[in-house]
Amino acid sequence: MSDVKIWKGNWTFILAAAGSAVGLGNIWKFPYMVGSNGGSAFVIVYLICILIIGLPVMASEILIGKYGRKSPINSLKKLSKDLNLNQKWYYLGILGAIAGLLILSYYSVFAGMAFSYIFKIFPSGLEDPSNYSSNYFGSLSSSPMILIFWHSIFLLFTCLIVGFGVVKGIGRSVNILMPFLFIFLLAVSIYSAYVGDLKSTLNFLFFPNFSALTPEVILSAMGQAFFSLSIGMGAIMAYGAYMPEKQHIGKTVLMIILLDTLVALSAGIAIFPIVFSNSSLAVTAGPGLIFETLPVAFYSLPMGAFFSIIFFVLITIAALSSAISLLEPFTAWMEELFKIKRKIIVIFLGLFVWFLGIGSIFSFNIWSDLRFMNFNFLEFLDFVTNNIMLPLGGLFVAILVGWVLPRKFVKENIKLNNYSFKVFIFFLKYISTGSIFLVFLYSLL
Repeated sequence: MSDVKIWKGNWTFILAAAGSAVGLGNIWKFPYMVGSNGGSAFVIVYLICILIIGLPVMASEILIGKYGRKSPINSLKKLSKDLNLNQKWYYLGILGAIAGLLILSYYSVFAGMAFSYIFKIFPSGLEDPSNYSSNYFGSLSSSPMILIFWHSIFLLFTCLIVGFGVVKGIGRSVNILMPFLFIFLLAVSIYSAYVGDLKSTLNFLFFPNFSALTPEVILSAMGQAFFSLSIGMGAIMAYGAYMPEKQHIGKTVLMIILLDTLVALSAGIAIFPIVFSNSSLAVTAGPGLIFETLPVAFYSLPMGAFFSIIFFVLITIAALSSAISLLEPFTAWMEELFKIKRKIIVIFLGLFVWFLGIGSIFSFNIWSDLRFMNFNFLEFLDFVTNNIMLPLGGLFVAILVGWVLPRKFVKENIKLNNYSFKVFIFFLKYISTGSIFLVFLYSLL
């Protein structure tokens, strides 16, 4: 981390960490997961899990990064050396950094798809929705060259931001991108609430429906809460290295979680009123809700084309803010390891991610029949990263801070009063660790 090690303002760190957490998982995955898992039953469990799992583990990652002031890998090395721990704990950082690159390879493909929708809508104004929704998505996913083009464009933007460094690149970008994201999301939410069925949406999201509460819903909500916050991949740990010294970890994590949760719930309010107001659409549409059904719904509403553009700009911004955090941990490590310019490292990593993303693109078309362990290439990457690598990363972070690190060290660095610290340690040691382990086992079944 050769440029500047600490961001000048507290809000820069908050926006960067929130940007890492806020992504396609909030605006794309959260709504369709809610729709497929009983609405409010899922939401209630999700909110509880955000607090009891997400908060302690995120605080733990920031603690490690802030103490080490290096990449996640070298921060863990420094921590292990200073406290006479097993030196192999740095493998946890390697696991997270590799997971970030693998996720970015297919994350960029989906983000590129969302990016392409902006330019599809703009010239046509949604004049022909039949040529836009499922037909357009089908033609897009079946065209390797078009997907490669948009994958390349999105990845180029990501690499440019990371290549300019922590302050000039990431710091400046999040200070611009995140306010725009919040403004656009607010605009779409207000629009949807005005023209759509807000009452049904609020009942669906917040009116308790415990009859829909099943073990599968609980575990799905636990998994979504865990993955929504970008924990387990080293991104939050990497950003923690740039955290101002006097910034309070506990208060900051609460703010990040609040922003992340508000975005997820606002995405639901932005989407579901449109869906409920159109009898031909279903909340249980699954992953295709965003790309296939919503565009047609927007078409039927006043100023639908304009707000459809805003919506896909919103998705692209959210994806970009997360993408830069996926690339940063490995970039920071290589910068420290090889002592060469960050831009050169980013070019190398960008090319690696780009080539790996081609495999995910081919999974939609020319490699669609190829199977490995009953997965295509994209599904295999998704399974390995989200079902194995990230849960293991989060689990080992919880074990390291909750069970291995000296209690006195954790208390001094997390800066909580006696009562708050006891609560934090209890949840980290037992609730977070146990819950992540359950999610991990469930994901393998």
